[in-house]
Amino acid sequence: MAGKFKIVKSKLLKHYVSRVEPLSIHLRSSDLPPPSVAILSNHMSTRNQQDRGWLNDIVAAHDCVQHFIIDKITDVPTILAQCAANEIETLVVDGGDGTAGLVFSGLLNDGPYTSPPVLALLPSGKTNMTAAAWSLSGDRREALASLLRKNANGNLANAIHTQPVLALYQNGAPTRHGAFFGGADVVDGILYCRKNIYPRGWPNTVSHVAAVAILFWRAMTGGKQGGTIKVTGEQNGWQQDGRFYVVIATTMDKMLLGMRPDPKVGDGPVHYISLRPGAGAVLSTVPNMLRRLLKQSNKRTVRRTASITFAFDGSYTLDGELYDASEDKPLTIDGNQALRFVRW
Repeated sequence: MAGKFKIVKSKLLKHYVSRVEPLSIHLRSSDLPPPSVAILSNHMSTRNQQDRGWLNDIVAAHDCVQHFIIDKITDVPTILAQCAANEIETLVVDGGDGTAGLVFSGLLNDGPYTSPPVLALLPSGKTNMTAAAWSLSGDRREALASLLRKNANGNLANAIHTQPVLALYQNGAPTRHGAFFGGADVVDGILYCRKNIYPRGWPNTVSHVAAVAILFWRAMTGGKQGGTIKVTGEQNGWQQDGRFYVVIATTMDKMLLGMRPDPKVGDGPVHYISLRPGAGAVLSTVPNMLRRLLKQSNKRTVRRTASITFAFDGSYTLDGELYDASEDKPLTIDGNQALRFVRW
C-alpha cells in the first residue's frame, strides 16, 4: 500500500477530527463527555477504495472521535501507539478481515495498551467474515452511526462481548493473530477468486457462492487432489496426516456464508475442520452446507481443541492474507488470547 501515514486533523488539535456540531451531541445523564473513539480506516480495503469519504459526515456529527488513515500496513503500530497515548477506549476498524487481523496483532504483540481497548469491526473489505461473526455487519453507515450514538449516550457497554482470537506461531516470523486459518485447496480458492471473480465487481455473497461452487466442481471432476499435511492436536495426542481437500482452524462460531461448525468431540476455543479429497467426501458435505451446519462424518473431522500444529509445504491463509509454510517449520495455532468486541 503506497502513500504516507496520515491522521485526519483539524486546525486546533493535531490528532483530532474536530468538525463538531454541538446540537448533535447527546451527553449522558452525568453530563460527562462520552468515552473517546478512534476510527482506523484502511484506504486499501476494497470498499474504501471505492468510497473513501463514506463516513465523513457521520464523524463530523460527533465529538470525541479521532479518525486515522491507514495507507500502508506499517502505519498500524504508529496509529495504535497514538490511540494508546490519547487514551482511546474504543477502536473502530474500518476495513476487511485482513485489516482486523493486523489490528489484533498490533494490540497483542507487545502492544502499547496495558489492557486492549474495545474493538468494533465494520464490513469494509472484500471478505468480512470477522465483522459478521464477532461485531457489526449489514449497512456500515447505519452500524457506525448507531455505535457513535450508543457511545455518546453511555449505552455501548451493554453490547460488548469477549471473543478468543487465533494466535499463529511460525519459527522465524512474528506471531500473527486472526480469526480464520485455512490450508490445502482453500488457498487455491482464494487465489482463483482474486484473479477471476473479484475483478468482475459482483456483490460479496455472489462472489463467495461462485467461489465455493467452483471449488466443488474441481473436487468432483478430479481437478484437485488436496494437499499433504500432518495435523497434531494438543489433547490426547490425536493426529491426522495425508492428503486433505480442506483444513480449517478458527475461533469463529459462524464462517463464510453463515456456515457453523458443530463439534461433538474435544475441548478448547479452536474449531478444527478437515475434509479428505474425493467425490464421496465432497458430496456428503452438501447437505451440511445447505443446513449451514458442519458435522463429523467418515471423511470429515469437526472437533474442538486447545491448540493444533500443522506441518506442510505450501501456502496458507489467515483472514484472507496469504503466507508460505514449510514442513520443517511447523505452524502452531491456539486460542488462548481474547479481545473485546462491540456486537449487535
